[in-house]
Amino acid sequence: MDNEGNVNGVDIAMPVMNFSEPHYFSPGRVSTSYKKRIAELTGCVNNGSFKGYAAGEVLFLGASGSRRGKSSKDYWEITFKFAVSPNNVNLRIGTLNITDKKGWDYLWVRYADDVSTDRRALIKKPVAAYVEKVYEQVNFSGLGIGS
Repeated sequence: MDNEGNVNGVDIAMPVMNFSEPHYFSPGRVSTSYKKRIAELTGCVNNGSFKGYAAGEVLFLGASGSRRGKSSKDYWEITFKFAVSPNNVNLRIGTLNITDKKGWDYLWVRYADDVSTDRRALIKKPVAAYVEKVYEQVNFSGLGIGS
């Protein structure tokens, strides 16, 4: 809090881990509709268990790839990119308790004026916390790379 009584933010590192997985597909599996499905799932969060992580923890960041040769019969190598942020339960912000926040949900807090316990200063006190779903939760089975 500054001298004016304003609550200021701070940048902190959040527990996020990124990983990628290369997968190989026969040419028949990499159709235009499959490529469109990958695009549709990009920017979505898992709605069920995926690669050992709970629902809400894995964000699909997209994929890139190419055919491994020049022949239409050659396999495709596609690398899938993900980010993981752990779910949280029973988060405490002042006297507030946030019972469930999925890894990629957005948490924001509303503050109100209050008086310090020694009654000498005006302070900001958290009065409400909101958890917003900002990414669509979907089934990642459409990626075709297992769960």
